[in-house]
Amino acid sequence: MAVVSHDEWIRRATLIGKKAEPMVAEAEKTGCFSQELRNYVHQHEMHKVLRPLQYGGSGMGAFTFSEIVRTVANYNASAAWLVYFVILHEQWVAYLDEKGRQEVYDSNGLVGDIFMPLGQVEYVDGGVRLTGQWSFGSGVLWDEWMGLGAIVEVPGEDPQPCLVNVNKKDFQVIEDWNPLGLRGTGSHSVKVDDVFVPWHHVLPVLKVKNKAEPVGGHYSNEPIFKAPFMAFFCLGFPAISTGIAQRVTKDLKTRMKARQRILYNMKESESPIAQRNLAEVMVKLDAIEAMNKKYIDQLEEWIAAGTPLVNEEEKNKMGAWRSHIGKEASELAFHAINLLGASATGSGDPLETAARDAFMVYIHLGQIYEDNMMAYGRTQFGLSGHPLL
Repeated sequence: MAVVSHDEWIRRATLIGKKAEPMVAEAEKTGCFSQELRNYVHQHEMHKVLRPLQYGGSGMGAFTFSEIVRTVANYNASAAWLVYFVILHEQWVAYLDEKGRQEVYDSNGLVGDIFMPLGQVEYVDGGVRLTGQWSFGSGVLWDEWMGLGAIVEVPGEDPQPCLVNVNKKDFQVIEDWNPLGLRGTGSHSVKVDDVFVPWHHVLPVLKVKNKAEPVGGHYSNEPIFKAPFMAFFCLGFPAISTGIAQRVTKDLKTRMKARQRILYNMKESESPIAQRNLAEVMVKLDAIEAMNKKYIDQLEEWIAAGTPLVNEEEKNKMGAWRSHIGKEASELAFHAINLLGASATGSGDPLETAARDAFMVYIHLGQIYEDNMMAYGRTQFGLSGHPLL
């Protein structure tokens, strides 16, 4: 695959967003976007955005990655979530042992994961046998591979949370996804029963996070190896929140402009109160966009300098920024409904969907506001930060 330009990736993201938008109602009903959209995303090779060049990828950096996700989120957050994960999960594949890395990339399948270390392992010759059940497997109906969390003592490493990579022929999908928002992500549960996984498909997560080293050592100079792993890994969350906030603000402005206030015999746009309310929303959007840009700029600065390891304060600052963006976007979306009243509350209304989706992004495990603010605050006093992020 030739290196694809930033503008071409954004063009593809726009096409995917436009393709997904009319499918939202059905995805909300069924609990996942269709295989038709999955095939469209695969056809546009979104899974190769971060893949290293030597494996046929495009080796892009933080700015392009974030902008792809934000662009799709302008159309629908669930679709953006899936595209984010399609791109993102090839990042950790690049840290696998060379043999496992090659097998996954050669399959040309999509990759998912569930980080929570809930699996049980039995150590056998050449690897482990994995058993367990995990919730929240976003996009699992689209995926060829799933990295499933377990505490594993990889040879030569301390026991630690690992991603144990399992092929779809060896896992069962339990279709139990029925949430408030992000309904189209198909984040069903996954069950595995005594499946053998060789060592070259087991990734020690703390080694990656704390040492910035792929299994077997470095082998290329891609952006994904030149910035802190988790800060790069999580950049799609603020991108989705920003895209939702942009969509909400655009829709709100359009609907306020067209709205007639019958009781007051005036157009909404003529009301000083409405004018003030819209200005406040626009400024809140400006602040969300500015912090998202600050997040991307920090990652690009680290990439340019080749800084995959930073101190606790720097790592946890990024988590606090992500959580703040998610909180602000969620509050903005519900505030927009408040400004429009009952007309925006119908099931399937774009603003109603966006508000539910924004809230789900905000409360994701890696986004929990209280956790990330506490962790960042701890680092201000020289204490340890978030145990994973």
